[in-house]
Amino acid sequence: MKNYRLKKEAVPYFKKDLATKIATIEMWNQHQVDKFALEEVEEAYVSYGHKSGKNSKTLSGWNSKEGSHFEFTIHYPSVKFSEHDKFGNGKITRELMNSLQSQINNHYKQFVNGEEE
Repeated sequence: MKNYRLKKEAVPYFKKDLATKIATIEMWNQHQVDKFALEEVEEAYVSYGHKSGKNSKTLSGWNSKEGSHFEFTIHYPSVKFSEHDKFGNGKITRELMNSLQSQINNHYKQFVNGEEE
């Protein structure tokens, strides 16, 4: 399902609490916001690797002291500059890391128990 937010030029014409909302078209219709005042928001995604140069990525590695590591990058294409600092603050980042940690632990547990495909 696609998500939308107000276009920059439309923000002054709406309530302040709608200025940073990202929601479905149904929510915007409930607030009687015309579709021409909206722009589509790209979904967040994860890519494998961390850019380490113009044409290169660090993907993973292993050593006898620290074991294995894999590099991933989380992309939020629709986050505006003004939202970046708020989104990247300690509490929100910690909550995201806790959520990811749970998934990583479950994935590794399945691997160790031979449940991988």
